[in-house]
Amino acid sequence: MPSTDVELAPSKAATKTFKTAGYAAHSATTPLKPFSFARREPGPKDVRIDVLYCGVCHSDLHTAKNEWTNTTYPVVPGHEIVGRVSKVGSDVTKFKVGDQVGVGCWSIPAASAKAARPGWRTIARMARSSPTTAKTRSSAA
Repeated sequence: MPSTDVELAPSKAATKTFKTAGYAAHSATTPLKPFSFARREPGPKDVRIDVLYCGVCHSDLHTAKNEWTNTTYPVVPGHEIVGRVSKVGSDVTKFKVGDQVGVGCWSIPAASAKAARPGWRTIARMARSSPTTAKTRSSAA
C-alpha cells in the first residue's frame, strides 16, 4: 500500500510533493477506480503514515455519491485508518518511524484538546495514536 500523509498539525513550510495512490470516485455514478495524486511532503509537525487498513463509512458513501450535493471530484473516500509511521517531522516527539497508529474521523493536534467543548472528549485508543475527537452523550449536554 502506498504512503500517504495524515496531518496531525498543519505545516505551511513544506512545499515539495510526492506521488501517492488511492481509489477515487470520479462521478456520483461510477465505481471507485485507481487514482494517482500528489501530496505535500510532511512538515516539521507532521507524520507520514503507510496506510495498512482504511474504513469507509456512510459519510464516505454519501460523499462519493454526491448525496449532500457538495462533492468535488475526483474524491478519495476513507478517513479512518490504521497504519505504520514511515516519516516524522523534526518537531514530532510522540511518534517514531515504525509505530503502529490509528486515526479516527476527526484528527486534532494534542494542543487543541483543551479547546474541546462540554459533551466532547478526546480519545487515544491505541498507544501513541493521534488524538481523535468523538461526540459523547452527556446528561449535562
